[in-house]
Amino acid sequence: MTKVSPKKILIDTDLGDDIDDSAALIMALNSPELEIVGIITVYLDTVKRAEMVLELCSKYGRNDIPVCAGFGRPIIERPDSGAFPLQYEILEEDRKDKVITETDGADFIIQKVKEYPDLTIVEMGCMTNLGIAFYREPDLMKDIPVVAMGGVFSGSFPEWNLKCDPEAARMVMDYAEHLKMFGLEVTKHCLIPDALAEILCPEINERMQYYKTGLQIFRKKMGYVYTFHDVLLIAYLLDPTVAEMEQSDFTVELCGYHTRGAIVLKTNAYDLNADVEKDFYYAKSMDEQRFRKLIEERIF
Repeated sequence: MTKVSPKKILIDTDLGDDIDDSAALIMALNSPELEIVGIITVYLDTVKRAEMVLELCSKYGRNDIPVCAGFGRPIIERPDSGAFPLQYEILEEDRKDKVITETDGADFIIQKVKEYPDLTIVEMGCMTNLGIAFYREPDLMKDIPVVAMGGVFSGSFPEWNLKCDPEAARMVMDYAEHLKMFGLEVTKHCLIPDALAEILCPEINERMQYYKTGLQIFRKKMGYVYTFHDVLLIAYLLDPTVAEMEQSDFTVELCGYHTRGAIVLKTNAYDLNADVEKDFYYAKSMDEQRFRKLIEERIF
C-alpha cells in the first residue's frame, strides 16, 4: 500500500480570545494526516498571541513549529493595539524570545509558499497577513489553496473576521483562485454544550485541563456559549464530507455604515444557472454528527 504524505498546512490565527482557535490547533496537532509547517498570529498584540501558540504547541511536544508574530493592525483602520488577548493570563512562562519577529506575517507566508508549493493556508482570523502577501506576490499566491472562516453568505451582516480588515479580505477573495470559505451561518452550529466539555476534559488529562482553564476564562469574561467556528476548517481538511460546499463568487463590501465588511455576491442573480469559472466554494451546511465525532476523536 502506498503511504500518503501528510497535507502541509500553514495556520494564520488570532488565538487568545475566543476558544475555537486553540481547539482547531489541537485537532491539527493530533492529526497525522496534517503537517503544520508554520503558524502566524494576527490582530492586535500578535507577540502575546504567538507566545500562547508556542505554549499550546509545547503541551503537545511540538516545539519545532515556527511561530511568527504577524500584523496586529489592519491595512486601513487603526484600533488600539495594546489590548491583551482575552486568555493571556493562562500563559505559564514568558516565550517572547522564541517568537519570530524579524520577518513580518506576509513575508513569512510567502517564504513558506516558496518552500512548500503544495501548501494549504488555513485562515482562522482576519486576513491582514494573507491579504498583504497577495498584494506583494499576487502571481505566486493566487494558485495556493486557502480555507478560511469568515463572512455571512446568506445575508448582509458583516462577520467579525472580515469586518476587522475588509481591505485584506477583499484582496484575498478577489485574487485567490482556490478558495473555500466557511461562513458564520454554518459555523454557528459548531456548538459544544457545557456538559460535553466537562466530560471531554477529565482531570487526569493535564493537557485538556490546561485547555479547560482557557474555556473557564472565556466564559467568565464573555459569558458566551462554546462555539468551535475555526475547528470546522481542520475537520473539513480531515473529512470533506463534514460540510456541503457550493461554487459561487463573492467579494467584500468596503463602504457603507452597516455593510462594510459584508459579503457581496458577484455572479449574475438574473441567471437561473450562473456559470462560475472561479474555484471559489462556500459552505452551505455541515454534518453535525460527523463534526462531533471528529471533535471527540481528535481534540478531547
